[in-house]
Amino acid sequence: MDRRTWLKLAASTAAAAAFPLPSFAQINLSPDSPDSYPFSEELLDAFARRRADEPFKAPEKKVDEALANLTYEQHNRAIVYKDDQAIWRNDNVPFRLEPYHTAGAIFAFPVELFQVEAGRATKIQYSADAFEFNAPAKAPATPAQSDFAGFHAQAQIDRLGVFRDFLRFLGATNFRAIASGQVFGVSARALAINTGQTGGEDFPLFRSFWIERPRPVDQSLVVHGLFDSVSAVGRYKFTVTPGFDTIIDTEATIYPRRRIAYAGIAPIASRFFFGPSAAPKRRDFRPRVHDSEALAILNGQGEQIWRPLLNPERLQFSVFVDKGPRGFGLIQKERSFAAYQDTDAQFEKRPSLWIEPVGDWGEGSIDLIELPAPEEVNENIVCFWRPKDGLGPGIGHRYRYRMHWCWTPPIENRRASVSQTRIGETKSGDIAFIVDFANTERCDGCNPSAIATQVTASAGEVRNARVAAGPQAGMQRLRFEYAPSGSDPADLRAQLLVDGKAVSETWIFRWAR
Repeated sequence: MDRRTWLKLAASTAAAAAFPLPSFAQINLSPDSPDSYPFSEELLDAFARRRADEPFKAPEKKVDEALANLTYEQHNRAIVYKDDQAIWRNDNVPFRLEPYHTAGAIFAFPVELFQVEAGRATKIQYSADAFEFNAPAKAPATPAQSDFAGFHAQAQIDRLGVFRDFLRFLGATNFRAIASGQVFGVSARALAINTGQTGGEDFPLFRSFWIERPRPVDQSLVVHGLFDSVSAVGRYKFTVTPGFDTIIDTEATIYPRRRIAYAGIAPIASRFFFGPSAAPKRRDFRPRVHDSEALAILNGQGEQIWRPLLNPERLQFSVFVDKGPRGFGLIQKERSFAAYQDTDAQFEKRPSLWIEPVGDWGEGSIDLIELPAPEEVNENIVCFWRPKDGLGPGIGHRYRYRMHWCWTPPIENRRASVSQTRIGETKSGDIAFIVDFANTERCDGCNPSAIATQVTASAGEVRNARVAAGPQAGMQRLRFEYAPSGSDPADLRAQLLVDGKAVSETWIFRWAR
């Protein structure tokens, strides 16, 4: 990636002073215009630098009493932005915006929204009249105690004349996107700080968004966001292009207030409840329940890794040390309805999210965190790039990457790829594994008659590993038994080989009792 660090320059103070944002909650408009003020990336960057030099000030919640008790599940249904109030609805442009309303305990922090046009920013004013309030919600008794909690964007991503959501920013720095024909699932964050570590996680909050007004010919929506937290201030530029794959080109600039030893760049969060590689917690009519089924990695050495996700009994970390990663993501590969049997959730339509670094990201690791999920609504999977040296204060850290919200990751696959992982138990009590590899007749170096296998375990014993033609054309099925040793987790690793050289993805599995 094109990663630059630089000392904070004294000259930036003057630029910051020109940016009329003394606080996130109050806007000082320029004296020559009561409605707008100058905006540019340079001014926003200078303000972020200056803000990081100041002590963190926690935002105040802004929720009317009539909306204070709404739950997460009720929020979207009970408060709906009116379609005829959508921003840009009557402007003959390819996108529309609809804000979210503050409510409950989760979406309680106000988020400022601005429209940017011709180098000037104009605040989008809150009005309770723009929303419909359905039971159990009630219209705010005191609108002054209500505000926006985020926004969602709409476009004609499925067919002409029909606008639907393709992008949502709501809650902390969380956001979601989908491609044509998909439903919302996996989510992203701007930055992860101290996730799963001692001392608790620091959750940054997007405090303001500046959204560039599109022209009729534009294919992308440009969003600038500013977040604040105890540990850092950050500014992000998202260039969002919806379509068969929805692409978000991301430019992140982070100014730490203090050293962040455990920082997560391009975080992804998802849900995994159960599937063929992990038994359900209780009886269920569905074969699978997950938004993502595996972590996929294309590391700096060109190795492709496939790591099936788990719903563990206790929190667990998996760390993949790397230098100059080429890509990683949480993947939903299985696309048949028969594999899920859920007409409501439509898991087969959930997006995969692939992160493609731009430039050299240096040394670090891709960290995967899996938490126990007693219910399927729990977002229990997180992964991100962790810089080896963390993020230090006194300098700015810049990362550029492309996010692919897609059906299939955009990588040229010249290797046999894992199509499924299934687990059972033998009569002797060993663990029986079946791993199917597809594309074994066309991958580089593949010769089905000469394919062998290599299976190893960090602890315990692998027995009776063998590979043979699978149930479908172009597929090889790997079978083996595993005898655990002790109670500690073990990492299993398998590949297909021809003449001693790998011709498949590297399959990695975390076994724990």
